[in-house]
Amino acid sequence: MGNLIRKFWKPLAALLLLPASASAAFSWEPLIQATYFDGIKADMMTTVNGIILVALIIVGLGMLLKVFR
Repeated sequence: MGNLIRKFWKPLAALLLLPASASAAFSWEPLIQATYFDGIKADMMTTVNGIILVALIIVGLGMLLKVFR
């Protein structure tokens, strides 16, 4: 076992130092960015506004029917 360590200590040391040097060379970027969801947010707001508008129309028609009947 001691012979193996003496024989391979340089390559093992290089493998231990490789991630540190590689991380300095490359920058990390996220796979998903927050701006990807802007379109979904706009669609959801449009849907919610439409549902609220339909509910207000139905409530308004109900009130008109009660008043004029």
